[in-house]
Amino acid sequence: MYGGGSMRAWLSVALVVACLGWTLSAAVTDPGDVKVLLKLKKAWGGGLSLWSGLDPCYDGWLGVFCDDKNTRVTSLYLISADLAGTIPPEIGSLSALVNLDLSFNTNLKGQLPSELGSLTNLLYLSLQKCSFSGRIPESLGKLEKLTFLALNNNGFSGELPSALGALSKLKWFDVAYNKLEGSLPVSTSSKDSLGLDTWPDIEHYHLNDNQFSGIIPPELGNAAKCLHMLLEANSFTGPIPESFGNLSSLQILSLHYNQLAGPIPSTLSKIIKFGKYAGLHQIDFSNNLFDPQPFPKWLNESSEELQTIKCENCSWVGPLPADILAYPSLQGLYLQHNRLNGSLTIPVNLGKKLQYVSLQNNGISVVNPQNPNAELPQIQLEDNPICSGEGLLRAGPTLCSTEANSNGANEILTWISSLTTNNSCPSLCRNANHVLNPYTCHCGYPLVVTLEIRAPISSIVNDTSLWDLLKAQTYDSLRNLTSQIKPPLELDSEQLWVYQAQHANHSKVHVRLYIFAPVGAEVMDRRTDNLIKGWFTTQKVEYTSPFKPEFVIDIEPSQEAGSVTFGVSKLAIIGIATGAGALLALLGFLVSVALRQKRRFEEERKNNPFGAWAKAEDGNAPQLKGARWFTFNDMRRMTNDFDDDNMLGAGGYGKVYKGVMAETGVILAVKRAQEGSKQGADEFKNEIELLSRVHHNNLVGLVGFCYDKAEQMLVYEFVPNGSLTDWLRGLKSNQPLDWDRRLLIALGAARGLTYLHENAEPPIIHRDVKSCNILLDMSMNAKVADFGLSVMVSSVNDNKRDETIRGTMGYLDPEYYATNIMSSKSDVYSFGVVLLEIFTGRPPVSREGHIVTEFRKIIAKSGVTGVFELLDLVLVGTPVHDLDTFLKIALECVEDTPTERPSMYEVVKQLEALIGPKSLLSSGGEDPFIAQMAKAKKPRVPLQIFSSALEDFRPTSERRLQPSASSHRSSSSFKYSGRFNPSPR
Repeated sequence: MYGGGSMRAWLSVALVVACLGWTLSAAVTDPGDVKVLLKLKKAWGGGLSLWSGLDPCYDGWLGVFCDDKNTRVTSLYLISADLAGTIPPEIGSLSALVNLDLSFNTNLKGQLPSELGSLTNLLYLSLQKCSFSGRIPESLGKLEKLTFLALNNNGFSGELPSALGALSKLKWFDVAYNKLEGSLPVSTSSKDSLGLDTWPDIEHYHLNDNQFSGIIPPELGNAAKCLHMLLEANSFTGPIPESFGNLSSLQILSLHYNQLAGPIPSTLSKIIKFGKYAGLHQIDFSNNLFDPQPFPKWLNESSEELQTIKCENCSWVGPLPADILAYPSLQGLYLQHNRLNGSLTIPVNLGKKLQYVSLQNNGISVVNPQNPNAELPQIQLEDNPICSGEGLLRAGPTLCSTEANSNGANEILTWISSLTTNNSCPSLCRNANHVLNPYTCHCGYPLVVTLEIRAPISSIVNDTSLWDLLKAQTYDSLRNLTSQIKPPLELDSEQLWVYQAQHANHSKVHVRLYIFAPVGAEVMDRRTDNLIKGWFTTQKVEYTSPFKPEFVIDIEPSQEAGSVTFGVSKLAIIGIATGAGALLALLGFLVSVALRQKRRFEEERKNNPFGAWAKAEDGNAPQLKGARWFTFNDMRRMTNDFDDDNMLGAGGYGKVYKGVMAETGVILAVKRAQEGSKQGADEFKNEIELLSRVHHNNLVGLVGFCYDKAEQMLVYEFVPNGSLTDWLRGLKSNQPLDWDRRLLIALGAARGLTYLHENAEPPIIHRDVKSCNILLDMSMNAKVADFGLSVMVSSVNDNKRDETIRGTMGYLDPEYYATNIMSSKSDVYSFGVVLLEIFTGRPPVSREGHIVTEFRKIIAKSGVTGVFELLDLVLVGTPVHDLDTFLKIALECVEDTPTERPSMYEVVKQLEALIGPKSLLSSGGEDPFIAQMAKAKKPRVPLQIFSSALEDFRPTSERRLQPSASSHRSSSSFKYSGRFNPSPR
């Protein structure tokens, strides 16, 4: 009845049906677990949209791990999986869950559901660097088996619930970088007799960078197993608890940036002398309100492990004991901004590991090396009497040179592996995300892990051998972990590459580590990828000295966005395999064609290196609007072959030359990148695109660019009168800037920035606002320059997270410095620093310290009248009315909290109100963009003049102590919210 062909077809169908039936019968994952996972897939999307197949355990869904019988879901590792939304309450039904890790999904938000407390088998709960908010639920206290709880880098607020004290097996507690407030709960004061002191096995208290207040509970000193006590950057008051001397296992004690007072207790000597593991590595007491006291005697007694001592601005007085420099393990000593005086004796038995001694801004008058021929560590003595000619310098002038500082005020040092360029591999990678492994010469999409290291290695960040050691320790730890699972993972040392190390704030170092797939694969298989990410986020990858302590601060998944499919079912694999054979011949033909095309493209690229940017639809092409492309020969003719007589200046990027276009005689400025410049092709392209699309009287105009013969050059309109820095420092003219001209320059620069924030489409954040980037034309109109670090955002209110801190020290927004989150309010802060420069004539960082900190110190001590001692002498005689208002605008711009700063538009309106009709007669007249905005916006009420109401400038913390003194004030009065109020020196 049926032919042979028909019979074969029916048999094939029957075989498929049989296979499908067998697959269905093998679907043994608990139906309740499957239902919850499908709910998560619907709620979160992202990488979960690739979950496929009939059974999560059997089909190996991305990030889903099950028990040995493949019946219950025991682990969810969904790290950097592009998840978005909130956590559904149904997650509480995954009752067998042991590990839950949703870290580094920044679009996960909302409050945590109380149902998380139903996951009573959880050992690890990691929700790091998401966007969760609200209060931490008390129900988490029901997770009695929990050993690891990491909620850091979110937006949690309110007080810590004392119910968390029921987590009797907890070892790791991290809630850093949130908005938590109030006092810390402890058993002696809570209603349920629970608190942070009822964790007998706790090893890590990470409470830093919140808004906690009150005293540090002495009960925390009972944590005998505690390794890390991180309490910095809060508002704790009172003394350091003497009970901290009982923390016999402590490795790190970090208390800086609080409001702690009194003496530093001598009981801490017990940790140094009798530590259970002799392991105290770091102490940091910097920037508190301690009583004046000599260098602690107990600290001068030898420790086997102490590596870093930090006590900047601790009110320490008297001489520095020479013995401290003989510590056998000491690597860094940071005691700047104290009142240490007398002689600095450098002993014969100088510590062999000592790398860096920071003693700036003290009272040291003599340096006495007991061995004049000894090789000294890097010692910083700027702003001591010995460096001003008042003392006797016996150790050479380099100790007073700012150039000796590898952590210079204007530079954030970066080490990049020499293998980036010094390898013999052909460059065959397709795009910026397709990375070349220099060890194997294969391209792939690596897993990228960013570590934050708090160890004292910042002064030797350029030591390649250090990062070779980090690679070795990473490999050893991963190999140990892979050997413990079944089946074990295959991992070769050539799959690991330490790509970059960069200084971050507070002497931290951020390290980028690439982990590649094995040779022959571009992307790591999902099981390996998820396990390794989970090991890093839960701190199972262990390091030893000199890298402890280390924290994972970011993880980028091992995949090319949108191109890697996870969780393919068994049936799909059969279909793919069947169809693959039919494509082989076609693929062979296409490969041969592609190779010919590639060779032709490479040949064209040699002759035209800018060709890859030619098509507007190409994502790599700069979106140019009116910028001219010059050849290298054009540049040579324009600058007379880059004659030194035509050089206008030089900087970290390269040199700037004066050029003349032969056909028109127009004078231009040519910025030529030097070989090895910090500005790479991306920044070069970025500046071209941004400058070609913005046109405003107060922005430097881009005429064109040159990308030819491996040269990068930008051609600008010529701005003849130099920078605002030159004029404020008296470098440009013998005629100083008067008050009216300074106001008009400030207004012009503010208008330029307002255009970038409000009128550019899309809006632009400059990211490097500073006085040397404000240029002055022939009419002394201000023009904002240097867009190499600028970035476009979708709206003026948007934030942008940077992987690394970008910009210039002294001008950086402290919020950005602490969180890596940049916004238009970061430009406002930098502009506020420029306004203080205009007021004082001083640079942002000088021998007196940082300009904002200096203003706050004086205001805290003497009120706002005291800051007039900082006024540039050129401005003596300026109406107090003007200075008072100008200062209010400046200090409002440098508020610590971005939301308390005005917008640049509001700054413009305030400056226009201060200047009056002159703002329309000079500085280019009325800004048409500002005028247009004024019709659409209700401007902020101009600042009122309160020359007599100077008490309004007392710090917020001080006003809180005297509420009756401020309750009657107008809401329009200036509010100063500096949180740090150092004791007067």
